[in-house]
Order: sequence, then C-alpha cells, then structure tokens
Amino acid sequence: MKTKIAILSLSLFYFVSSGFKTEPEKDLLNKSKPGNSKFELARTSKSISIFTRWIPATETRQTRQLKAEFYLDCFVKDVVAVLEDESTYTCWMKAAKSYYRLKTVNENQWYSYVQFSIPWPLNNQDCILKYNILENPENGQVKISLKSEPSYMQTHKGVERISHMEAMWIITQIEPSKTHVEYLVYSKQEPKFPTWITDPLIQKNLLKTMDALRSVVINANQ
Repeated sequence: MKTKIAILSLSLFYFVSSGFKTEPEKDLLNKSKPGNSKFELARTSKSISIFTRWIPATETRQTRQLKAEFYLDCFVKDVVAVLEDESTYTCWMKAAKSYYRLKTVNENQWYSYVQFSIPWPLNNQDCILKYNILENPENGQVKISLKSEPSYMQTHKGVERISHMEAMWIITQIEPSKTHVEYLVYSKQEPKFPTWITDPLIQKNLLKTMDALRSVVINANQ
C-alpha cells in the first residue's frame, strides 16, 4: 500500500500546471533537436489526447515529456483568463492543496506557489513556478511558459520541494469561437520508479486535470 501511494505521488510532478521560460523553452518545443523522439499517442479520453516522447534529461539519462491536446468552444482570451486566475487552480489542478501568487513582475510575468497533498506516510510536495506570457501579434496565439524556481523561497518543514519542472501552454484560435489548447510538460527530477509503472497513473491524472480545466473555462463563459 505504501508503495502504491508513493507511485501516485510521483505523478504530481507533471501537474504543476500553469505556469511557464526563456532559453530552455527552445529545447522544450524543438522537435527536431537530436535526441528528441517523436510524440506518440498514448491515450485519448473525452476528446482529450495524451502524447509522450523521450527527451534528454542529462548527458546519460532521458526523461518522458507529455503533451495534452484538446479543443474548446471559446476564445483564446477565455483560456488565458482562467490560467491567470490563481483562485481557480484548486478547482482543476488535481491534488493541489493550495495555490497562490507570490509576486507579480508585470502583466506577463509572475511567480506562484503550489503545494500538493500527498497521502500519509509521505510528505506533501511543493513547487515555485515562474510564468511568462508571450502573444503572437500576427495570429493571436498565446504561449504561457512555466519553469520551477526551487531556490526562490525557503522550504517548509515537512514539505518536499520539487527540484525541476518545465511546461508550456500553447493556445491557438483556429476558428471563430474555437480554440486549440496544447500543454507540454517534463521534469528532469530522477524518478524513483520505472515509467511502465508511473506512466499510466500520470496519464490518467493529466486527463482528469485537463478535463477539469476545460469545465472551468466553459462554466466561466456561460
């Protein structure tokens, strides 16, 4: 039972969502970079697709990168508004105990704190995320990148700090009132269990997170 709980906790590394980079961002999206494999469809549920691929984590180790894709009957600004609103995060980010903004640098950059509830006997986990928003003035596409900043603030007693996580939202208007949403995420933090054990759990949790986010966006615009 303890082992199962530990495995479930590892899946949380991938859902510190909303949040987003600079130079590492190029590596995250550069699909032609040597060492990066092609994305392969892992599963689909409720019109949400999950893809995975291997990318370099270190010179000697690879890590799994995940991508979620889905469509929403709304505008780009509607999705961005939810991702900017820290009060919504515990409604759609699975296992998030708390989520709040630490510092606003400007309207396109801020830092946030998230803590995940992990069942006993393991410790809760937290992460400090740096967000950056970049809008393409030509097509209105918005990219929101996030990168963990583990040294931004002191650790809390009894809470394990996530050492690395990078992610990106890519939000694109494809038709009037129809938006395509992509979410890419990976961690260089070395896993404690093999991917054949953790991948199914991670993918299911990511599906639930994206489905909950979709519901929040839809409800906010009714």
